[in-house]
Amino acid sequence: MRTDDEHVANRLRWLDDEPAGPPRIDLPGAIREARRRRRNRRVAAAGLAALGVLAVAALPAALGEDRRAAPAPAASPSPSLPLPEPTGPWQGVCTATLLPVPGDPRAAVTGGDPDGRWLVGRRAPQGQGRTDFGLLIWEGDQVREVEMPGSMQKLTDVNRAGLAVGSSWGAGREQRAWAVRDGEVIGLPVVTSGGATAVNDAGRIVGYRNLVPEKPWIQRPVVWDSYRSRPVDLPLPGPKWEGTAIDIDEDGTILATMTDGHPDKPTRAVVWRPGAARPEVLPLPRVPGGKADRFMPLSLAGGWVTGTAERDTEVVPRSGIPSYPVRINLRTGQAEVLKGVLWAGTGNGQGWLAGWVSDDVPGVITDTRSVRLPVPDGWRGERQGEVTSFSDDGRVLGGKLESDDQVRPVRWTCR
Repeated sequence: MRTDDEHVANRLRWLDDEPAGPPRIDLPGAIREARRRRRNRRVAAAGLAALGVLAVAALPAALGEDRRAAPAPAASPSPSLPLPEPTGPWQGVCTATLLPVPGDPRAAVTGGDPDGRWLVGRRAPQGQGRTDFGLLIWEGDQVREVEMPGSMQKLTDVNRAGLAVGSSWGAGREQRAWAVRDGEVIGLPVVTSGGATAVNDAGRIVGYRNLVPEKPWIQRPVVWDSYRSRPVDLPLPGPKWEGTAIDIDEDGTILATMTDGHPDKPTRAVVWRPGAARPEVLPLPRVPGGKADRFMPLSLAGGWVTGTAERDTEVVPRSGIPSYPVRINLRTGQAEVLKGVLWAGTGNGQGWLAGWVSDDVPGVITDTRSVRLPVPDGWRGERQGEVTSFSDDGRVLGGKLESDDQVRPVRWTCR
């Protein structure tokens, strides 16, 4: 979802993508450098390389089928905390609230459930090597701290019952997949090295395993029927294909970002539909000027695949960013370019996208409008950040705002 230069910058942003190993990070310098690189990228957008192949190295995930083990029950919901429940059509009028964080307030939201009641995130790294991340789970305005073994810990998704999934790095170069249920951290049945990326309300988990531990960017998608089941490899579109599953819909459809193993081949969206024997490689969508050269899927919800597409051309879009927000209706196969500019982020069950728009401002693109999200009252920093969680009704979003050396978790509620 980013150019090569943007990818390098985002490797420096400690709350975003997982690196290939536990680096030492200068937080304030990293944020300043990432911001500088993103601004340079916008100036020279037409000459930058495409974002396609990068996703396989950045976002892990996978699908599979394990009929041998009966699914374990998902986490039982704890008493819910009321959130604003606006009525009427979505107007795009939003308010921002800083989420509570025990101690050091620097943290960010990294995922959420389809209703927006549960949000997951992580705080700023602690310790001498600055690779130990405390994990956070919010239910409404209540926050719970979670300690996960290893380093570079991250929770990536949570379902409506509060069952969260994620991964961490071990003492060597191996990764480990985890689930968190009612505050208990549970190691998912063994993958030699890999991680979990998404979970649906049935408790089915998707993720990936690293084919070569020394090269964690070479991955194979896998699926757990439950947090007690052994992982199963998903069938591949072809013998050399590799990549990661990034999402699972409530009907069991799985979405992955993959390539055919050749470094010059573009990233493609691959789906496994319930009952289908083989995966389906989605066609590249059409964008202004012709067919896209690459498509970076971001999420799958309600039958909508959302992502960003690029086309190699000398003509730069009016926005100056050679990227188009796209949604694909899996029921009809129709792809649609939404009006607006958006980078990274996630989608929801209506096929809307949220992430950051121009000037790194958190924003939303629906089928009718583009909205720049506000900052909380009293916020004195820049209006920069990102959305990483987007409820299906569009009413609750989670993400972060950043300025200089501060990074704060934010919840937006909209009507």
